[in-house]
Amino acid sequence: MRTYRLLLMALLCHPACVDGDAGDTGGSTLASTGESASTGESASTGETASTGETPTTDGPGDTGDTGWTPASCYDGWDQLKDTYADAGTLQDCAEVPGGLAVQRSLLVLDGITIDNDGKAMQPCVEARCDGEYAYIASNDLPHYDYVQTTPNALVEAFGVYRIALAPTRPGAGVTAEPTSVQDSCVDAYAQHLDAPNQATAQEPSSLCNAAMGGGLAYLRETLESGEAATYTKILCLGATGVTISGVSVNGPNEAGIPDPYGNPLFAMPDVAGEPYLPDDLGQGAALDLCGGHSGGTMHYHGFNEACFAQAPDGTPANSYATASQAWDLPQMLTGACDEPSAILGWSLDGYPIQGPCVCTARDGDTCTEVKRVRSAWVYDGLAGWGDDPNEAADLGVENQECGDDDTCCPGGSDGCNFRCAPVVVENDSADGSAVEHRCALLDYSWCTHRFVDRSLHAGGDFVYLDRCNGYEGPDGYAYHATASFPYVSACYRGVPNLAPGGGMMMPPDGMDPPKCQPNQKMCCGDNICGGPETAANCPEDC
Repeated sequence: MRTYRLLLMALLCHPACVDGDAGDTGGSTLASTGESASTGESASTGETASTGETPTTDGPGDTGDTGWTPASCYDGWDQLKDTYADAGTLQDCAEVPGGLAVQRSLLVLDGITIDNDGKAMQPCVEARCDGEYAYIASNDLPHYDYVQTTPNALVEAFGVYRIALAPTRPGAGVTAEPTSVQDSCVDAYAQHLDAPNQATAQEPSSLCNAAMGGGLAYLRETLESGEAATYTKILCLGATGVTISGVSVNGPNEAGIPDPYGNPLFAMPDVAGEPYLPDDLGQGAALDLCGGHSGGTMHYHGFNEACFAQAPDGTPANSYATASQAWDLPQMLTGACDEPSAILGWSLDGYPIQGPCVCTARDGDTCTEVKRVRSAWVYDGLAGWGDDPNEAADLGVENQECGDDDTCCPGGSDGCNFRCAPVVVENDSADGSAVEHRCALLDYSWCTHRFVDRSLHAGGDFVYLDRCNGYEGPDGYAYHATASFPYVSACYRGVPNLAPGGGMMMPPDGMDPPKCQPNQKMCCGDNICGGPETAANCPEDC
């Protein structure tokens, strides 16, 4: 895939490569747009003179990229203004600065048919651009035969994601909460000890945005480097980005079931061929071995890079049978990198989502150093949020080193809330962390993890990511998929363009058919089995 990656790097005129608040990344010119973010506050953006020009082509769609033809499968472009009233005149993305990088990153799925439990379906993803945005249209179907790991059926959900070609950072004047709001995780601790199988009314960490109506919320912290960093919260539930196959990317937690705001990656086997955690597979949290599952619609919580590899003509390079064998969490966390990862998706704030290998030094067009990234979030457990003398009955094994699930579930897996999982933990080594197997709580994904500021870390065999799970390198800023929390992103570095409906793409009739777990009800207000339903999370309870 080296040829394609070099080609894509050459096309990366997307201004996400440089950020106006991030400092000079080498040879770029930074400028303020003077425009406002969606909150009405001042926002800044960065442009690069060296890559901000329209690529030379022989005509619309012709990039000189032999064998590649942009996808053409979506027939709803004439209705775009029904969703985005301010959309400009659409044109081929190759004619727009920054647009070709988005268009060329997408898988070409024209003519592909997948099997959905005996039903033939055709996935679709296509991009068009106006002067400011790329619009990625999709029917939210995977590009491989559907692998059912939840009780929910796979259904089509047509929608269009809007990706800014010049990402903006939140202005310094926006009202932002301190990251210490995570102290509200004491509610999760108390709830778990009182009723471990019942969730708090809302996700308790306050680090993600529980609002589904499209309003933005912000976080702010002062890093050890001296930077006063402001971030936009991602939605607790709903789209945070879109894969290059056109399927929704979601955050690092599920809803209130099967585990209270639990971690879907903890249900996964360490390596392809090993069993899933039995309880979680039965209750519907588990992902396929590409990182996705259906729950209302298809969406991804993590990435197996091999599933999104492209052939030279842009089509998927691997079948699911082949790509799934690359699922190896220890390797994904610590393996060596030979070349920078390709783009796997796009965040709703306009920055690319790439795989776990990044170029850290460049000499002209040659990348001279490639390293694996590591999340700066460590597994800390729920027990740190309280000191109830009776906590050992529920949390006694938490964060213990383990060799298998039996260590974490001495009474058997039935009803056990733990999994022996590979996680990043803090230690006193020069690197400051290590990957170890620990007894990890399936519940409260955000409250069991803690961000460690690595902004002054000198570096080692890997590169630490920032709070949002991104990295600013010689090729600009990007989020990176990791095999530990938050897996894709924990916040937005920029200001997102939320998908219609506040970010949640849903089929017209909700889940098809609605399938709830025992003692759960479909909520009239949100069409999600997210119980237990309360006045707080469902004022129009069924």
